[in-house]
Amino acid sequence: MVRFQKLTMILLAVSAFFIWQCASAPHPYLTPESQAIHDQFDSTSVHFNRYLMAGTDYATPLFHFKGKVAGAKVLIIGGTHGNEPAGYEAAHRLLKILSETPISEGEVFILPTANRLAGLAFERRIKVPGGVNHEMGNLNRCYPGNSHGLPMEQLAFQITGLIKEFAIDAVVDFHESPVFHLEYMENSGQYHGLGQTLIYTPNDAGSWIAMVLLDEMNSTIPDGFQQFSLAAGPVRHSAAWSAGEFFDIPGFTTETCKKLPLETRIAYQLQMVRIILREAGIS
Repeated sequence: MVRFQKLTMILLAVSAFFIWQCASAPHPYLTPESQAIHDQFDSTSVHFNRYLMAGTDYATPLFHFKGKVAGAKVLIIGGTHGNEPAGYEAAHRLLKILSETPISEGEVFILPTANRLAGLAFERRIKVPGGVNHEMGNLNRCYPGNSHGLPMEQLAFQITGLIKEFAIDAVVDFHESPVFHLEYMENSGQYHGLGQTLIYTPNDAGSWIAMVLLDEMNSTIPDGFQQFSLAAGPVRHSAAWSAGEFFDIPGFTTETCKKLPLETRIAYQLQMVRIILREAGIS
């Protein structure tokens, strides 16, 4: 019995070390600023909540910021696509911002590197077995998820579970596109013309926040391709779509354009999420 207990303790220690290695190892795709934040926010952080996909190569940490006054709860997802760096960069910067300037009302949950392995490979999605639709390696095509499915289906299922568990009021998913949306509108032969858009769930709350955000963002941006546009109706099986479809809450896909400098895109992502948090009731 004693030997069994010792063996169990050893296995638990090895498992914990494995999870820490997977989720807290250096991320060479991050900028030095975000890498430093990543190193600070590990499982020892007071804001650490749990690992999703714990004990696997896909393990990724969730962080929780809570005000003293109860209020709205918002889930923010970075790193859904590994080749869209402004998203996971902004998510890391937001960790630092909220730790240094605590919120007073409401709660914010942040998943900064959702599809960690896609980020390490700087790819949109991870590989799937032969004969399987490659989009099953794309986290943003796997919602609401499947607890017994492929890894990204399992991760989507766990993120959906977070929305249920914490009664999340809004979901924000950071993304990027290689082409400006307004440029795409002028030349429909372009592909992925979603840069500088807010894709939103067309329910009352989502529509209101979207209109406020558009006015506020564009008030400081000169006329041209860099201005933001709205797009109602997120793509099926995305995080934003799932938020509206299954929970009737606002879901937002924030898209910046890769033609802009990285720091500009990060600043736009942070500006958009600040507006969404404020309008959702987080202060």
